[in-house]
Amino acid sequence: MSGGQRYCQALDLADDPELQQQYRQLHQQIWPEITRHLRRYGITQMEIYLLGTRLVMIMETAPDFDAAQFAARSEQDAKVREWEALMWRYQRPTPWTPPGEKWVAMERIFSLQSQI
Repeated sequence: MSGGQRYCQALDLADDPELQQQYRQLHQQIWPEITRHLRRYGITQMEIYLLGTRLVMIMETAPDFDAAQFAARSEQDAKVREWEALMWRYQRPTPWTPPGEKWVAMERIFSLQSQI
């Protein structure tokens, strides 16, 4: 990871097989503008995993990544807003998601590195 941060976040997916398949297809090759935006503002790696309707995203960032700046730049970018609006057709808040939020940080409760 070389000095950056790792984020693990959760979100739910619609409980509808057709919508889930569309979501998977859209993530086979996301829009190039979104890829460029993520990399431009310090996201070096991102993976999304699915179990049932629960999505888990693991994101690694550059050492100088600024989450607040990334959020602000995302809000200012019309293509990112368009992508997020499209994604919200498929995504659902978890039962623990505060109102008005989407991806929610998960709490790390174990790390093999910290074991003796």
